Amino acid sequence: HGLHGFGLGNNAFDPTRLHDALGYDLFRAAKLPASRTAFIKLSLTVAGKYDNTYVGVYTMMEPVDKSFLREHFGSDKGMLLKPERIQGLPYFGEQWDAYKDKYNPKREPTAAQKRRLIEFTKLINQANDETFSDKIGEFLDIDEFLRFAAVNSLISNLDGFFAGGHNYFLYLNP
Repeated sequence: HGLHGFGLGNNAFDPTRLHDALGYDLFRAAKLPASRTAFIKLSLTVAGKYDNTYVGVYTMMEPVDKSFLREHFGSDKGMLLKPERIQGLPYFGEQWDAYKDKYNPKREPTAAQKRRLIEFTKLINQANDETFSDKIGEFLDIDEFLRFAAVNSLISNLDGFFAGGHNYFLYLNP
């Protein structure tokens, strides 16, 4: 199916094992980029230790990689970020070095991409209401962001952008 890898969700905190797959499906239904999923029964073989030993039912997830970006955005040339453990999108000043370890780009961004992220975080953290209102549409697809917020609320996502600041991606589409 064009995948170059996949992720596995163990559903450890979900006895129904449905939350992740249904969540991704709701994001797709809201016309938002979201990984495809499938359920798998996982068995493990390790020579001399385990022979086809059943491990459990897992959710297999499509990775957010170049193929995913081309499929959903028409290009993989933008800046893909996977922020870790930061609340919101904080502004850390004018130097890129303050951003790279927290915003975690998946490859080295161009100077223009670095500048664009810094400008965006500065806008959302420091602009007055009038400037914010005038400029936010230059950085963000507002309708898409509102659909994203709605689905996160609907599924009670406690492990993403609005909660733990973990397990989400940002993409600066070229």
